[in-house]
Amino acid sequence: MTGRRARSWKPWAFGGLALALGLAALAFGVRTPNGAADLADELSDRGVLVRVGDSDLDVLAPGATRIVPLSAAPDVARALAQTDPEVLGHALDAGGFHGLLVDGRVRGSVEHDASLEAHLHAYAYVPSLRGVYLAPAAALYLRAEHPEVRGPIGEAAARVARAIVAGQPPPRVTLFPEPLRRIGSVEVMVLLRRDGHPRLWRSARGSSIARALTTAAVVARQRWQEREQAMGGSLDRALPRMDVEVSLLLDDGSLGSRRPAFLDRVITPRHGVAYERTGAWRYLLPQATQRAGEGSAERAYAQLFEDSGLPPDSLQRADLRLYRLVMAQVGVSPAPRPTIRTPSHDGGVADDGLESGDRARATDAGTE
Repeated sequence: MTGRRARSWKPWAFGGLALALGLAALAFGVRTPNGAADLADELSDRGVLVRVGDSDLDVLAPGATRIVPLSAAPDVARALAQTDPEVLGHALDAGGFHGLLVDGRVRGSVEHDASLEAHLHAYAYVPSLRGVYLAPAAALYLRAEHPEVRGPIGEAAARVARAIVAGQPPPRVTLFPEPLRRIGSVEVMVLLRRDGHPRLWRSARGSSIARALTTAAVVARQRWQEREQAMGGSLDRALPRMDVEVSLLLDDGSLGSRRPAFLDRVITPRHGVAYERTGAWRYLLPQATQRAGEGSAERAYAQLFEDSGLPPDSLQRADLRLYRLVMAQVGVSPAPRPTIRTPSHDGGVADDGLESGDRARATDAGTE
């Protein structure tokens, strides 16, 4: 020690200080809102967020996170009163805001013509944002720029996926258009659809759309060949009668509560249920979620767990991160040959994750 006396902290002294701080907080009305779950941890070091809701949410922001009220961000307020997600994205960028903290205790609406603010209060999907963490008290959304891969580029991506599924060697990544080569963590799904019914799909996570698309298409072909008899015959004969669709699967927020009523609220018709565990992940696409759950997200999760080989009552398992996903279509390569529409008779099957360069995961289905 040089010039300073060592301080000897007593456990009882520390406890007394904590009690005093707690009483002071209560005296000034500072308390954590009910239903916040782990939101305070998720809010750490998130930059500048606009609060859309009650001021008692400000107590949740630790570290370098700064929360400003909506009244201090008039351009964002005007955008939230409209229905165009791009306007909201531009307003956030222009104001230097990194995202929104949206009060979940305010009832909103998922109706198409409702305002963006009403959508967010209802935990709906908003394309210019990415849901990060959803709790009953509030939801954290960060600004998100999804790749612009619609139109001709999206159609080109679907044609490449068809060629790979047909057995052609995957093109070098450098041959893909720049938006498909752009570096960023993504999950891409390649889906084969006949007569409006999905027959098989594969998704892969990768460092670009090009890499993930290649992996998903290669594994889709492999999986059909492994199950050729169950799938009704040769892929080479079936593929000309199927559409090939390419979509992004977007993680739209971890679930901070597992109560059935909350799950029913945050799993909207646009969302599928999903979970992640030690690097592997499983999901039901939005239509499958609606069908399996019949209005109950808890039932949809039970079906997902059962399909994945877990007990149907695994909802409360601490080793599972529950989240929700949305599909954003990139492009479609239509079937070059017309077909006679016949009812699908294939049953839904789920299998383990596969790896081929990038980690891949997929589910087969005939009635999605």
